[in-house]
Amino acid sequence: EEEAVVTAPDVVGTYWGNLDISMLPDGSDQEVVIADGLPKFITFSQVSDTEVKMELKEFELFINGNILKFGDIVIDKCAVKKETDASTFTGQQDLTFQGDAAALGTCPVTVTGTVEDGNADMTINVKVPTLQQTVKVTYSGVKQVAESGGN
Repeated sequence: EEEAVVTAPDVVGTYWGNLDISMLPDGSDQEVVIADGLPKFITFSQVSDTEVKMELKEFELFINGNILKFGDIVIDKCAVKKETDASTFTGQQDLTFQGDAAALGTCPVTVTGTVEDGNADMTINVKVPTLQQTVKVTYSGVKQVAESGGN
């Protein structure tokens, strides 16, 4: 039997980068950009040899001149696979948000992404049935070096 491959540590860390956010009405391919270049940290922590937890804190949207606060987007388990020179991860979870966004009800959230040489690129899709829209978040970030003296 092959030994299980340990993939999670390649992705674990805190990344600093930018979010681009758009809305996609159900059944349409016309994205409406509502934000781009929003600076944000995203954190991945290890939950098993092959899974990480993804956290995007204090997510909010500006819609029609109002701020809609979602709170944190957290996917408890994203499966991490090792590719030739990168790691890919995918996760899915139904989330119910706090605050203003609680009124949106349960939103199926999917995340897919790649980490290569300390650079993370990913897409988070938050399907919002009550709005008949999907909030699409595209993120590109760089892994932050831990403060651990000497190297």
